Amino acid sequence: MLLDSVARPEAAPRASRRRRKIPLSFVLAGLAVAGAVLYLVLANTGASAEYYLTIRELRACTTCSARSVRVAGTVAPNTVVKDAAAHTIRFTVSDGAQTMPVVYGGTVPDIFQPGIQVVVEGKLGSNGVFQAQNLLAKCPSKFQSATPGVAGVSGQ
Repeated sequence: MLLDSVARPEAAPRASRRRRKIPLSFVLAGLAVAGAVLYLVLANTGASAEYYLTIRELRACTTCSARSVRVAGTVAPNTVVKDAAAHTIRFTVSDGAQTMPVVYGGTVPDIFQPGIQVVVEGKLGSNGVFQAQNLLAKCPSKFQSATPGVAGVSGQ
């Protein structure tokens, strides 16, 4: 009897330490959800990671005329021509060393003007004119230091 009472106290803590078993279906469902989320993140990251080319890189590219590309540059002064009848805008983009004519037929951003940095997305035509489907204008930073006396900035 004495041995029996000694053996029982060890059995009692073992019963209280019981682990809850998680059903296998919950584990599989969790792995499936985690895998789906990982797939969506990786698939969308690769699709949206489009880089832009300079004008020099576009002209050097031999396979770029067959696919849509992005080209960055600055809108050259005195080159913006709006054609209201054709609903297009023509302008020249410059990267400092080279220029490229662009034709765009969509909605023009409000901040679009000569001297602003833009990224155009489309295809380079055989005539050397870039046919843009998208026009993105770089928004000037609000945190750039203001020049005194410009755009309503006053010392009073």
